[in-house]
Amino acid sequence: MTIGRRNPLSRRALLRGAFRGSALAVGLPWLEAMVPSALAVGASSAYKPPLRFGTWFWGLGVTPGVWTPEKLEDGTLKMMSESMPLDEVKQHINFLTGFDAILDGKPNHVHVSGTFSLRSGIAPQDFGKMEGPTFETLIADKLGGRTRFKTLDMTATGNTSDAYSYRSAQVRNTPETSPLAVYERVFAGGLTTKTDGEFVADPKTLSRISVLSAVEEQRKDLESKLGKEDRHRLDQYFTSVREVEQQLELETEEPVIPAACQMPDNPGETESNYNLSNVHKNHDLMARLMALSLACDQTRNFNMVFSNSASSLHRPGEASSHHLYTHEEFTDPDEGIQVETSKFVVENMQAFATFVKTLDSIPEADGTLLDNCLVFAHSDTSWAKIHAVQGIPMMTAGKAGGRVKTGELIAANGDPITRAGLTMQQVTGVAVETWGDGSMATSSPISQILT
Repeated sequence: MTIGRRNPLSRRALLRGAFRGSALAVGLPWLEAMVPSALAVGASSAYKPPLRFGTWFWGLGVTPGVWTPEKLEDGTLKMMSESMPLDEVKQHINFLTGFDAILDGKPNHVHVSGTFSLRSGIAPQDFGKMEGPTFETLIADKLGGRTRFKTLDMTATGNTSDAYSYRSAQVRNTPETSPLAVYERVFAGGLTTKTDGEFVADPKTLSRISVLSAVEEQRKDLESKLGKEDRHRLDQYFTSVREVEQQLELETEEPVIPAACQMPDNPGETESNYNLSNVHKNHDLMARLMALSLACDQTRNFNMVFSNSASSLHRPGEASSHHLYTHEEFTDPDEGIQVETSKFVVENMQAFATFVKTLDSIPEADGTLLDNCLVFAHSDTSWAKIHAVQGIPMMTAGKAGGRVKTGELIAANGDPITRAGLTMQQVTGVAVETWGDGSMATSSPISQILT
């Protein structure tokens, strides 16, 4: 019988054996497997939602002076013209400003260096070459081991190249590019719901587990005969095999569907491209599907891209894109900003506000789904007109199950941007004390947002 949510391990369980002819028993520490699922025993009020983590990306930054909110004397945040769409969700958000990508003499590859430095902790030497895994994949390894999908990646632009999550150097996670693809992957083809009658595991799944487990002894024998580097490669390979095993094992357990789980409607076909109205529509549908994927515990990690680096967004009927406006539009003498460029920033913030509201719309335990999430949002540059990587705008949303405060404005003074990645990892339980390379190496999390 599989030890799991419906068949918990006894708190009095002992490991028994023999030593020099005498029987012995060793007690066990507290294990999560000893706690029956709240839903399984019919006590839904005791259900403790898991922690979820995800990233949200937009391209081409913000306009200096009209995005960063002002902190008033009473501690509240006053939104500026470009951050105004976030006013109705500002109580759920932290604004992180003044953090720099420090390149240590390496070139500033436009629309690349900022994101790569922030996500991997390493400033890239070569254009488009990520030099290590991105931090959210390390978080996914920590949080996603017991869900059907370790992470869900999606882009509202319809382009698979618009993705910034790397499993390792040059191994990029491929995003879903339409709401329909997300629906079919998570809900239409595989979500197993609680049904009447006795649960019976699929015998095909059981046989797959058996086949994978059968090579265990041979693996150990092979490892003993290999050099250090080959043992490392073999370990990486079997780590990925073990992840497959864990996913298969889940299919042998009777599913526990949280009370917040709802089956979404099929979103149908949508048009995917850089047309702003289509991007908004796809984003909003994907946000809803992703939120329900979290609520149904199909995954605990996600990456959402609203607009790409060097944003190709354009309004219906217009030839100029957001990117072209940043370089070709003159500064308005009265407004003191690039007016059309600024409108695209507002569109990005409207989308993030929708994303936050979607998470907050799903009740969960004594609060909402958002309360048990930590969303990290950022761009690739601060001021796109000059491709600046100093002061790249970042935000968090959600309280991470009570681990994070919200409604804060953090103004650093050229601190390494890696402090954000280190903070996200430590909040989510990744065992890391120092993170980042060269001048971006840091052991200082952003403690002002921690409870």
